[in-house]
Amino acid sequence: MYTMKISRMTVDKLGVKLYDKVSAVIAELVSNSYDADATCVEVTAPMGIYLATKQQGVLQDHGLTITVKDNGIGMTPEEVNEFYLKVGAERRTDYRRGDTSKKFGRKVMGRKGVGKLAPFGICNKIELITSGGDIIETEDTEGNKIMGYITAHLILDHNEIRSDDDNDYKPRIGQLNNTIQPKSGTTIIMSEFAHRKVPDIDAFSRQLAQRFGINSSDWSVVLKDSNKKVGDDKQEVAVGEFSVKKMRGTEIRFVEISDGSGGTRYAALDPDGDEYSDLKSFIKYEDTIYPITGWVAYSETPYKDDLMAGIRIYAHKKIAAQTTVFNKKAGFTGEHTIRSYLVGELHADFLDLDEDLIQTDRRDILWSHELGKAFEQWGQTLISKIGKLSREPMKKKILEVFKEVSKYEQVINTAFPLEEQREIREQAVTIAKLFGQTIRQDELEDKEHVGKLVELSLIFAPHVTLENKLREAAEDADTSLGVMAEILKTARVAELSSFGKIADDRIRVINKIEQLKDTPGTLEQEFQELIQSAPWLIDPQWAPITANQTFTTLKREFQKFYRDATGEEINLEAFPDPNKRMDFVLSTQDNFIEIIEIKRPGHNIKDEELNRIINYADQMEAFLNEPSNALFKKTFNGYRITLVADGLSLSPMAQKALNGLMSDGFLTHISWRTFLLNTRKMHEAFMNEAERQKRYGIRTE
Repeated sequence: MYTMKISRMTVDKLGVKLYDKVSAVIAELVSNSYDADATCVEVTAPMGIYLATKQQGVLQDHGLTITVKDNGIGMTPEEVNEFYLKVGAERRTDYRRGDTSKKFGRKVMGRKGVGKLAPFGICNKIELITSGGDIIETEDTEGNKIMGYITAHLILDHNEIRSDDDNDYKPRIGQLNNTIQPKSGTTIIMSEFAHRKVPDIDAFSRQLAQRFGINSSDWSVVLKDSNKKVGDDKQEVAVGEFSVKKMRGTEIRFVEISDGSGGTRYAALDPDGDEYSDLKSFIKYEDTIYPITGWVAYSETPYKDDLMAGIRIYAHKKIAAQTTVFNKKAGFTGEHTIRSYLVGELHADFLDLDEDLIQTDRRDILWSHELGKAFEQWGQTLISKIGKLSREPMKKKILEVFKEVSKYEQVINTAFPLEEQREIREQAVTIAKLFGQTIRQDELEDKEHVGKLVELSLIFAPHVTLENKLREAAEDADTSLGVMAEILKTARVAELSSFGKIADDRIRVINKIEQLKDTPGTLEQEFQELIQSAPWLIDPQWAPITANQTFTTLKREFQKFYRDATGEEINLEAFPDPNKRMDFVLSTQDNFIEIIEIKRPGHNIKDEELNRIINYADQMEAFLNEPSNALFKKTFNGYRITLVADGLSLSPMAQKALNGLMSDGFLTHISWRTFLLNTRKMHEAFMNEAERQKRYGIRTE
C-alpha cells in the first residue's frame, strides 16, 4: 500500500505557491528525469492554449493532459514509497542514493525533495507510472516467460490530500501497478488543470533550452504538440542548446587552464584571449577558492524576451539564477545598455555544494549569505569591467543600426546631389555619424526621432561647411574671386536649408490645424492660443515676438484700461485654466497692433459679436490717444483687425458698419478655407523654391 506522509499546508507551500507556471512545473519534472539518468525526455502537451477556462468565475476543465515521459532508471514500488512519497527528504545526504546518479554519475539537480509537488501548482491530479529496479524474469498470465521491470502505478489527487489534513494520504492504485514492463522509465500524466496557459512550442523550447540545453550525446528533450498530428509542422521540436549571438569584441571568458606544472588554475580572458590582471575567474571566501567558468558578453541585438536578459548562472548544469547587474544599484554609467544587451553563462557549482545557496523555487540565489555576498561583489566588478570594455563596440553597433534605420547616406545624397556640394555632403555624413554614435538604443526604434536627427544633419552641414570655408579664406592672404564665389554659394545653400526646414515644419503645423478644424467640438480658445504662438498662420511673414517688453506692457495696460472704461474684464493671455477664456489675440507686426478674432469653423458672426469687436477697436483707439500712453502711440503706428469666420448673419446696419471698416483698411475678414489655403500655398511655394535651388544650383538671374 502506498502512503504519503505530508500536511496539506506543505503541499500548498511547496507545490501551488512555488510553481504556478506550466514551464516551471515541466522544468522540475525534466530535472528529475535528468537525475534518474534518462537519455531522452518527451513532453507532450497542447501547445499555445489554456488548459482550462473561466466563465463567470467558474473554472471549466477541457479534459486535457500533459505527459512527461523519460527512459531513466525509474523506481520500484518500494522506492516510490520510500523516496517519491516522502516529501522533503534530502537526496544527497541519503547514503542509499547519494549526490550522483547511478548510471552516468551525473551531479544530481534535485536536492530538497519538493519538486515532485510542482505539478500541483497547475493541476489537481498527478498520475505516476514508473518501472525500475533490477531486471527480473517472470511469467505472464498465460505462463509465458517475460523479462522486465516491476512497475508502480498510482494517482495523487490534490483535493483528497487537502481534505485529509495531516493524516497519512493513500493514493489510488492504477491498473499497471505491480505489472512487468519491458523498459525502465517514468511517466507522469497531469490532468484537471487550473487556469494556466501552455507556451507555444517555440517559446517552450527556448525556455527549456535555457535550463536544460546541455550539449551531451546522452541527453535530449523533445516537445510534442498533442493538438497536431504526427508529421504536421511544429508537431515535434527537439530542445537544443540555448544560443545567443554575441557582439564582436565584447566577450570575457572564464576558463580553466594549465598552470605549466601539471596542475590547473582559473583565468579571466579578454576578447583577444589575453589574461586580465584585475579580474579573477574565482572568488575567495574564508581561504577557500571557488571557481567560476563560462562567459559574459553583449548580445548582437537587444533582448527580445526575458530568457535572454542578463547572465544565466548554473550549478551542476542546472540554472540557479538569472541576473542582469548582480543587484548593482541603479544609476551607474551605461546602465541602460547593460540592461538591454548584457548576456552570459556562468557555471558556479559552489552554489550547490556544502552550502546550498539556491532558493527553494530555484529562481534565484541567497545573496544574503556571506558566500553569496562575495559572489555578488565579484559580479558587480564584472559588470563595471564589461561596461567599459563594450563602449566602443556598442557605439559601432548602434551606428550600424542607425545607418540602416535612417538611410542617412541616401537622404544626404538626395538633398545635396551636385558635384559642387561634395563638401556639404561629406560634412552632413560626419554630423549624421556623430548623432548615430550618441543616440540611445531605445531611441533607434523611434523612426520620427531618427528622421529628425538626419534632418538636423542636413541643416547643420551647410553652416559648418561655410564656417570652414570662411576660416580657410581668412588664413589665405590671396583669396581668389573663385573662392569667394564658392563661399557665397555655400552661404546660399545654408540659408535655403534653414528656411526650407522652417517652411517644412510650418506645413506640418498647417496639417495639424486642418485636422483640428475638422474635429467636432474644437473650441475657439484652442485656435486663439495657436495663433498667439504662431501668428504666421495669419500671414506667413509674421513671426511671434517674445522679447518686446513695450508690447508686453501695452497688453497689460490695455486690459486695465478696458476694465476701467467698460467695467468688464478681458483676457489677452493663454492661460491653462479653461475657465479663463482668451477674448482675442493681440499681436504686433511691423509696429502695427494686430487684433485677431478667431471663431470656430462653421460659425456665422452675429450683430452682438461684431459690436464687441468694434468696441475692442474703439477702446484701443481711445487707449492710444490717452496722453499718458504717448509712448505706445509713438512706438506703434496704429491697429488693424483680422476676423477669421466662415460666415456672416448680420443685420443691414451691422453689415454696413462692417463694410465701412473693411473699405477703410481697418478690418480684414477671411473664411477658414481661405485662411488655410493662402497659408499653405505661400509656404509650399517657398519650400518648393528652396528645394529647387538646392537641387539645381544657385540661380542669380
